[in-house]
Amino acid sequence: MKTASPANPPSLEQLHDLQLPAEVGFWPPAPGWWLLAALLLGGLIWAGIFLWRRWQRNRYRRAALKLLAEYQRQLQQDQDPQRYLTQVAQLLRRTALRAYPQQTLAGLTDNAWRQFLIDSSGLDGFNESTGDALLRGPYQAAIEFDTDAVQQLARNWILHHKRRWPC
Repeated sequence: MKTASPANPPSLEQLHDLQLPAEVGFWPPAPGWWLLAALLLGGLIWAGIFLWRRWQRNRYRRAALKLLAEYQRQLQQDQDPQRYLTQVAQLLRRTALRAYPQQTLAGLTDNAWRQFLIDSSGLDGFNESTGDALLRGPYQAAIEFDTDAVQQLARNWILHHKRRWPC
């Protein structure tokens, strides 16, 4: 059987343009984007809280560094290195007592104190003449030492000692 062909085949003028579907709108986003946004927001909040607590925990370091700078200014005015050495040694001990309240540090002297300073920071400068000046200088009169080296060693210990956190 033969199929009948249309009487008038369609011409190009009768064809219409293609109808495209409507564009996908930006809002509301797909559920995956909501989940990603919630995770990102949660991560930012967690990071903010973490950084805030860290900043608060290190408040004693900022105070110690401020005092160390003040002692350096006093040294430049007074030119009394013995007083400066005593102040810096006391500042290290006070900072250590603040950083390690559970440990009995107040009674540490000489090599035990030196070993604590080395162990808590990893700085070998306490085994050198600068460390000797910091440990024995406040108790000896007229000791020779480099004030800049003392300040740098004390500053490094304040900045780099490791606090042990309770579990």
